[in-house]
Amino acid sequence: MRVTVDATPIRPGHAAGVEAFAYGLLAGMAAEDSCDLRVDVLRGTLDQWRGYLPTDRIDWTEVTQPLRSDNPAGQLLRRWTPTRIRNSVAVRRTVNLLRQRSGPPSSSADVTLYPFHCAPTGSGRSVVVLHDLRHLLADFHSPGYAAVVRENVARAGAVVVTWPHPYRQALRLFPEAAQRIVLIPTPTFQPAPDRADARPEQGLLVYPSSTATHKNHATLLEAMALLPEYRLVCPGPLVEPEASRLLARAAKPDLRGRVSFPGFVSLDDLNALYARADAVVVPSLWEAASGTMLEAFSWGLPVACADSEPLLAQLEFTGAQAAVFRATDPSALADAVRRLSADRAHYAAASRRADGRLATRTWAATGRDYLDVLRWAADGQPGPVPRSAFATALDPEVVS
Repeated sequence: MRVTVDATPIRPGHAAGVEAFAYGLLAGMAAEDSCDLRVDVLRGTLDQWRGYLPTDRIDWTEVTQPLRSDNPAGQLLRRWTPTRIRNSVAVRRTVNLLRQRSGPPSSSADVTLYPFHCAPTGSGRSVVVLHDLRHLLADFHSPGYAAVVRENVARAGAVVVTWPHPYRQALRLFPEAAQRIVLIPTPTFQPAPDRADARPEQGLLVYPSSTATHKNHATLLEAMALLPEYRLVCPGPLVEPEASRLLARAAKPDLRGRVSFPGFVSLDDLNALYARADAVVVPSLWEAASGTMLEAFSWGLPVACADSEPLLAQLEFTGAQAAVFRATDPSALADAVRRLSADRAHYAAASRRADGRLATRTWAATGRDYLDVLRWAADGQPGPVPRSAFATALDPEVVS
């Protein structure tokens, strides 16, 4: 089977969770010899991709892409262009059309995998990875991206969803595609290394994430103003326009010197930060599932998380326990952090138990699950779509 993966929407160092997902999935797929694997990436990023994926099982193709949002000009446009314009149908269609015209050379692949659901698919048989559906929801509605997602689901031979909450949403929003939608959970993106020996610094909180608005750093910073005895480090891509606002808030006297945004960091630096952390805070308003939370579980770190619907579903699915707070209430967040400190051993043990439930999941097994679905789509969808045995074993009801 000849498989092409369109990774052009993913720029190393700028794509946060989707980037980590892509590295893990490609490594898992490349471990199998049942397919020829070609991956299209942005021109100028090939060395970075090869650094994360040092394998000779992937045939790489570099593609030039205009109107990128990760360069200085693109960041400036994101900062000053009103959100309603940037996310409009007209703007998204224009940007996508220009990018598709400069797309990769024609492929003879049997099937193409699109690992980012907000980028349009091309012609031919395709499988789309649907991470979350926030762009279709009233609180986060983005007409341009919503239109792309709807078109991708309608066109795809199969749709893979990564976690139970968005899976149920997808079945509800796209009942006509239910027989083509499948749940394939992922492993922890960046699990604690075997050498991990956490020695926490009391009062050090960590929240690895991009600064996209829905990640809700704004509430976290106001909570930090109520927690003068704590420090906070937020590594991750600095996404405009929110990044400038957050950096300005962190520079004010009540937070200065206690809150830092180091930008994207290497895996070694991230591990060193987790090894020092006293606790992890996840205030996100929406996720497919929080990779940060899973990483905290693997390190045995206490977690405080927002009461947003997908995070609560993730706690239920993983059998985890966290100090939950109202997502947009700084006082509630501050209280949750204090609860962690008051009973740190309890919450740390809860994280270790949750990690034990998930630790058997590997990228090699995930890659095999994806290849089964890709083969099903390439062969013209014979019979029912293949299901992930891991998802069924962990929670049989979620795939029934």
